[in-house]
Amino acid sequence: MRIIGVGASVLDTIIELDSYPVEDSKKKAERVFVSGGGPVGNALVCISKLGIDASYLGLLSNNQSGQYLVDEFKQYGVDVSNIKLVDNTSAFTSFILLNAEKGTRTCVFDRGSVPDDPSLLDLNIIKNYDVLHLDGNYLNIAIEAAKVAKQNRVKVSLDAGSLYPGIERLLPYVDIFVASEDFAIKLTKEEDINLAIKKIDEIYHPEVLVVTEGSKGGTYLEKGIVHHYNAFKVNCVDSNGAGDTFHGAFLVAYLEGKGIKECCEFASATSAIKCMKAGVRQALPNKKEVINFLKGRN
Repeated sequence: MRIIGVGASVLDTIIELDSYPVEDSKKKAERVFVSGGGPVGNALVCISKLGIDASYLGLLSNNQSGQYLVDEFKQYGVDVSNIKLVDNTSAFTSFILLNAEKGTRTCVFDRGSVPDDPSLLDLNIIKNYDVLHLDGNYLNIAIEAAKVAKQNRVKVSLDAGSLYPGIERLLPYVDIFVASEDFAIKLTKEEDINLAIKKIDEIYHPEVLVVTEGSKGGTYLEKGIVHHYNAFKVNCVDSNGAGDTFHGAFLVAYLEGKGIKECCEFASATSAIKCMKAGVRQALPNKKEVINFLKGRN
């Protein structure tokens, strides 16, 4: 079982604060550290730590930032042989403020200048994988990658977190459609999640359809019936990357043949464990930890 990802691989600077700063003021950070991030990047690390082969396919800056991201992927067992480093470009970077008082995160990002050019990559490599995981970033590359996947019966998964301009062009190719509540509402213009999820199904007909709703859990559609799953209640230290983690863990459970309900439960547990620690990649659990967590909660 193998998963390949195309999307954001971001150099994050994480700033831990005891409370959110007041505008036009100075505030001492509790801790500052650098880590790789991005929806697809984090999901691939999660997948690797859960024991499934994961590979990143994409373009990164040929500089210190890009090399950092490559080296960190290697550290977590993610295959980097399908990465191409591009000269004279700046990296996709973000600065993330973690508010310990409320357990929230605020992100300011710069997409950099890495080109969204599918001709620079060998997309045919996708046919050797079971799932192609996307997040809507580098949309031109994502669409061409999805076309190759569909031609070769590779399942296409989408982390639909934000409604990027033009992303509707990608949606007809998606088999495993896991959207945030915000995405589903903005896409369908339906305030009721039950109506939104049915509308997405009517238009795009994905094989799997889930809408995540943060601490409330989420909603999924199975055989035309809407179901709800609950989130696990934990002491949330850092919610950054919780959604990325959910997507990675969901795909692992899916490839293991679990039903949608079980996939949601496994993914929610993995995400909950991550939220109990600061950071993303270093906080991601292995499979044994998730299994033990679920045993303790059931």
